[in-house]
Amino acid sequence: MLPDNGLAVLPGTVRARQPEETWEILAGRLPLYGITRVARLTELDCIGLPVWTAVRPASRTLSTSQGKGGTDLLAKLSAAMEAIELWHVEQPLPLSVRGSAVEVAPDYPVCALPLRTSFPEGTLARIVWEWTPGTGLLSGDKVLLPVDLVRRRVQRPEWTPDLLRATSTGLACGNTRNEALLHALLEVVERDVLFRDGQLGGGLRTLIDPETVDDPHGRDVIDRLKAAGMGLEVALVDSPYGIPVCLAYLWSEDFPAVFAGGGCHSQPAIALTRALTEAAQSRLAAIAGTRDDLPTDLSWLDTPPAQAQPVGELAAWPEATRGFTPASGGFADQVRDVARRIHLTTGHEPMALDLSEAGSPIHAVQAVCPGTRSRIRRAMPR
Repeated sequence: MLPDNGLAVLPGTVRARQPEETWEILAGRLPLYGITRVARLTELDCIGLPVWTAVRPASRTLSTSQGKGGTDLLAKLSAAMEAIELWHVEQPLPLSVRGSAVEVAPDYPVCALPLRTSFPEGTLARIVWEWTPGTGLLSGDKVLLPVDLVRRRVQRPEWTPDLLRATSTGLACGNTRNEALLHALLEVVERDVLFRDGQLGGGLRTLIDPETVDDPHGRDVIDRLKAAGMGLEVALVDSPYGIPVCLAYLWSEDFPAVFAGGGCHSQPAIALTRALTEAAQSRLAAIAGTRDDLPTDLSWLDTPPAQAQPVGELAAWPEATRGFTPASGGFADQVRDVARRIHLTTGHEPMALDLSEAGSPIHAVQAVCPGTRSRIRRAMPR
């Protein structure tokens, strides 16, 4: 049963349905999304945190998608949802018009969208794109967005200028539209905050003493990492959004590379465990060797730190996270709150593209937030 606000609080996440119910809905639909199998990867590593992969052999993007979670079922669902997200961005979007921003007159500057490189607004406003309908998340107004924010380079007509960055930032699936939107917006916030931190050489980080983490699930994850012999560094990253963003690094003597993970959530403990489990998932993805887009020579990874332990005084987790106010209400309330915070920070209204068909029990969205940024490099330097 769900509480009155419709939220199922689970290890390391919050959802609109219990995982057993979600899997019952999803299992029979996997072939519709090209998923031929899901597989447990956990035992390929010594850590023991659940990591699964979903396989789509006919994919036009990635043929495997990894997922992590506090339990096997949550990790299996995470992998399947990741694959379903990518399936949706491979499908054609409805086209409203073809023209330049001058003709279409969107309510935002095109230069504030994710770009491959900087261009003057006047130049971008005259480039012809195909546009698809979206929705403003505060006003509810219909907006137009360039299709190439979603459509990958290999899917574009030859004449299309390759100026916009189509990334997975803000791409999410959920049991409901608002559940998917919340996770999409939190991912946008996380990656924008980590971009800002990277521009300042890590200057926004407060290093955390892992031994002071008092959340039961977070404590269990950290204890597993330590028992597996992992070196661990945890940081809370200052955010203009007032939402907790965490960063975690793992390394070990048996695998000479640094693996990073980020996490964002209104509940600091969930932000932390997302960062920790994402770092563990990244390590397993390299061990498994099934990601199409990862070089086999591990050149995309940083080398192990010369300084094994963080330098300087470490903050206690309870004190470092005391100033955050827990989110209230259901998913719709939280979506409005995060969208408002993004609007206040960037000056632009967040927007959403609905990618799933009407009536689908699984909802896929892409959140588009002009003025936010994300890193181009795969690694997150320590």
